[in-house]
Amino acid sequence: MAIHNPETLVKYVSVDTALHILNSQSMRWSAPHLFKDPFELNHLSGLSFDPQAILGAAIQAANAMIFAKDEPRGTAPLTVVIRRWRDEERFQSPDEALEVLRELLSQMVDNRLQLLDQLMVDWRKFCRTLRICSLSAKPDNVAAWTHFADNHRGVAIRLQCGEFTSLPKPQQVIYRPTRPEITSMKEQLDVVLTNQAFNAQEYFFDKFTSKSLHFASEAEWRCFRQVKDEVGAEAKPESEWYEDVKFERNDVTAVYFGAQTDPKAMRQIYTLIKEKYNQAKVFQAKPAIGKYEIEFNRITNG
Repeated sequence: MAIHNPETLVKYVSVDTALHILNSQSMRWSAPHLFKDPFELNHLSGLSFDPQAILGAAIQAANAMIFAKDEPRGTAPLTVVIRRWRDEERFQSPDEALEVLRELLSQMVDNRLQLLDQLMVDWRKFCRTLRICSLSAKPDNVAAWTHFADNHRGVAIRLQCGEFTSLPKPQQVIYRPTRPEITSMKEQLDVVLTNQAFNAQEYFFDKFTSKSLHFASEAEWRCFRQVKDEVGAEAKPESEWYEDVKFERNDVTAVYFGAQTDPKAMRQIYTLIKEKYNQAKVFQAKPAIGKYEIEFNRITNG
């Protein structure tokens, strides 16, 4: 199914954060670890497998190919060698093949381990310099009001996105039953066995557009940006790995008050909107009668 990029996205926040965003005319973009989600990968994440175990897994897989009922297919060098061994009936038992396979595969795996070391260097740098802004697709998202907007006491701000805005290339989060990995044992094993080219670095961004099926109701979109990599004494502490990114006043198209937003806070924010974002429409959320849904009433005066 094709994914159509939205023209606007919605930021759900508390009243205090809404005031900060609207006063400063900026939104905070954070490094992955600042989301404080234990399921989110970040610069501290490691591989989900012991790299040294690749050799044992490769030997086991190659041994199975030698003695499998069906002849292995493909043109990879290892596959070609195994077919020749089968034709020659080189080995009579899996134990007999072990040492030959270990010698053959050790150098291939050693080369792969060096590339994995570089992969982890690149991953940590990528996460240090990555900044993410999380938004939702629509303003009537009950889950987002509950989780991100102070349990319906906060505010939702609709902003333009796409080219020539501060949110140029939004990516839709895909909800899956399995967690992403920096790279998997299967990916690395396939490289060793099939000699296929695979650059895990090309898929780093994908690791941050995948979340659990449990959160599908949030309908999240994310925008990404990279910042300069700071090293040594100039580096910021991890708690400050964020950027406050400016947006244009005309980017704010609407502001929605939650069903339980404090009236005093509403008046304060409404005044601010009229002073700085007069083009933005203002709405008040309310529960729909007989449904677990949100409806909105337009506010035209304070």
